[in-house]
Amino acid sequence: MYNAQLNPANSKNIVPRNDFQSHMVNHQADRNQILSERPETLNNAGLSPKKREKPWETAREDEEKEGSVDMHVDKKHGSINPISKARNRINKDLDLWNKLNALPKSVRTPGVIPRLKPQFVSVNKKISTTAVYLSSKYTDHISTGSMDLGWGCGYRNCQMLMSFLERQQEDNEPVIKHVIHISGLQILLEEAWRQGFDLPGASQLDHHVYGTEKWIGATDVYTMLVYLGIRCTIIDFHRPSGLNNAHDALFDWIQGYFENAIKKPESSKPVQDATSSTSSSTIFYLTDQPPLYLQHSGHSRTVIGIEMLKDGHRNLIMFDPGRRMLRSNRKGQIHSSMPIEDLTRDSLESGSPEPSCGGSSNESGSQSDVDPRTDLENITSNAGSNNNCSAGNNTRVLSNYSPVIPDGLLRPVRVDSKTIAKNRQYQLLVLGEVVDDRPIGGTIRWSGEKGYLLTEREREVMKKVTSIRAL
Repeated sequence: MYNAQLNPANSKNIVPRNDFQSHMVNHQADRNQILSERPETLNNAGLSPKKREKPWETAREDEEKEGSVDMHVDKKHGSINPISKARNRINKDLDLWNKLNALPKSVRTPGVIPRLKPQFVSVNKKISTTAVYLSSKYTDHISTGSMDLGWGCGYRNCQMLMSFLERQQEDNEPVIKHVIHISGLQILLEEAWRQGFDLPGASQLDHHVYGTEKWIGATDVYTMLVYLGIRCTIIDFHRPSGLNNAHDALFDWIQGYFENAIKKPESSKPVQDATSSTSSSTIFYLTDQPPLYLQHSGHSRTVIGIEMLKDGHRNLIMFDPGRRMLRSNRKGQIHSSMPIEDLTRDSLESGSPEPSCGGSSNESGSQSDVDPRTDLENITSNAGSNNNCSAGNNTRVLSNYSPVIPDGLLRPVRVDSKTIAKNRQYQLLVLGEVVDDRPIGGTIRWSGEKGYLLTEREREVMKKVTSIRAL
């Protein structure tokens, strides 16, 4: 079993938000040069210039001792049971959810990930791929729209995570009611701040994002998810870990994250797909793993997989809301008559220029009244418990959509190590639990044992944003 061996010497399990409090400003080259000369701390990259122009804070230890959690009383539902699932209470707040409009189906493209296989095992002739690991097929591609061009990448990547969560069930309910529109996410973030979540971040954004073009990043997405009672973890890769500023530790962790989902002989639950093409030596794995939110200075993307090459190099496979892949989607379809080269020419090759937090697709159309879950057929291969998010537990399949997507448009955005090395610092936001076993000689590993839902007590503790420092 592959495990990323990160430095056990730095074995502090949790780093408080103050260790990465200085958020990134923008993605201009001259600004990146300034950032590269500053201390090796990382916070919520890619937020508004107004927020990010504050001085960098030096790293320091958390001076607050962990104590008992003061569970408040919910005015609408009475006292709170600290061991109950917070999601169940939050989902009953109809006043809140009536404000959190669902993202229109017209700007969501489901079913892309399973159809990427031919690009690796048959179409792929120039690149010698040995293995490909992709995340759960229940992750939609969502592009930046004309209304959020240049600032909406954080919201769009959050929506892609939500598209996965919407199709997972715990306690016989979807983990999240629906994928939330950008305006709803802004309302949600402000509501979380009002209830004491991420107070430093709220202060830096003046407690106001609704109706603005302020950028958000990993810690803001963390805040929104935790507010909704969803378990997630931030891993901080605050400096390069290889030659020529390479981020070997980042690649190692992502590779182990996907490989360990496959290599589980103790589990009787199979992964969704693990096949080897007869016409190619490429091994293609379609796992149940959630997508990953990857943040760096000025931009964020959704990691949906990793590709290993014969020469030992690796590429990250991304859904990038700012790329032109799938940009012509309007009603969930891409017409095969459209010239492929016009739609994908700047989004397919490794080492292509880094995009800004922007895009060129159009978010038009009225709010959809149809719950996206009605487009799914719930086929449960295991009649047992749905209370964990381990591999093989989620077996919903898309049934009622049939987007016309030509194979040429399904090539993912490959990002190689040289391109990743252009940015000094990264954060990964991971859905589910991440366990730091380095103090006992282990690794930083993903675990599905606790599922995606937080208890009320866990949610209260996680109001203060923390991260696990990988290096």
